Amino acid sequence: MEHKKKLQKYYLYGLIPVLILWVLISIIINQVYGIFFLLGYTWPYMYYTPGFSEKATSRTYRYSLLGNLFKFQSYIFGLVSENPPFWMMPLARLVVPFFMTGLLSIINPNWSPLWTILGWSVFEGFVICDKKFKWDLL
Repeated sequence: MEHKKKLQKYYLYGLIPVLILWVLISIIINQVYGIFFLLGYTWPYMYYTPGFSEKATSRTYRYSLLGNLFKFQSYIFGLVSENPPFWMMPLARLVVPFFMTGLLSIINPNWSPLWTILGWSVFEGFVICDKKFKWDLL
């Protein structure tokens, strides 16, 4: 039961505000930039979702894109030392979304990957709020 409450709290604090921001970006600026923003936020957010690691490493997702991206992200985190500088972990969380945005930018080079960085920075703000307000979500 406690796992379910933690998951509900995780979704309430992490998804609702970002989805509102995503809708505003998509309506006011451009839908593609909204997608890049959501990509920059969603991947690190999904990586830390309670129970996601068990699902991504399960036998069902062994050869899936999701499972392989999870393994790649875990490998990136494995390269980071035990007591890294304060900027190292946020930079490691940016690798996969920026890589996926780069692949999507091959389709249209005019798309700006800066929206992915903005989404990633909003996730880092979520991490800071989690530590400051002691939500104990991550």
